[in-house]
Amino acid sequence: MSEKYASVQAAVKYMENAYDRGGKYLVDGRPRYTAHAVRMEDETGLKGIAGRYKFINGQEPAFAEYGYRKRFLKYAIAATFLKSEDPIARQAGETLKDQIPGALKDLNHEIDELTKLNPELKGLNNDKRNLVETYRTLIGITSQYNVDDINAYLHNMRTGSKNFAVLDRAEKIKKATGIRFGWQPSAKTMDKIEQQLAARQIALQKAKSR
Repeated sequence: MSEKYASVQAAVKYMENAYDRGGKYLVDGRPRYTAHAVRMEDETGLKGIAGRYKFINGQEPAFAEYGYRKRFLKYAIAATFLKSEDPIARQAGETLKDQIPGALKDLNHEIDELTKLNPELKGLNNDKRNLVETYRTLIGITSQYNVDDINAYLHNMRTGSKNFAVLDRAEKIKKATGIRFGWQPSAKTMDKIEQQLAARQIALQKAKSR
């Protein structure tokens, strides 16, 4: 990170403004937002792939995600900086260190409130003591990934590995059907996708044989 940030001030500025992606996050007043699982459902007619959650005060997912990024991303970055081997990053992280416990409490509160609206979120297995993991969980919700996919993502982050068996299955589907993913589903979500595609194929064969 020392190559990226010439000074502590530059690293702090990055933390404070990262949510806006260099001023490119908003386009004509709307956040740049892609919910890949929702897109897949809309493009293919597959069911039960996306979370399609309700948000506080009926907010659109795109604006909920933007608001959470603006409010919390800097603390997630600071928590990461505090563990960095680079002294510049660590010093930048120190500027928000005292605020991290409060941010973590607020993050957990937001997830608790969303769980009241979406009881299926009780199945999340994020470590509520870990700010970075809890932030990623919240953004997983706003990105409308289902609970199995969020938990699988968290597992990958904890272990530093990918589920290559699932990736291979997704690649086969893409080659056979042209269906785009854009995220790594859980094995359970892959099962749903494969089962629905297989049922379609059977229905198509029956229709042709009539």
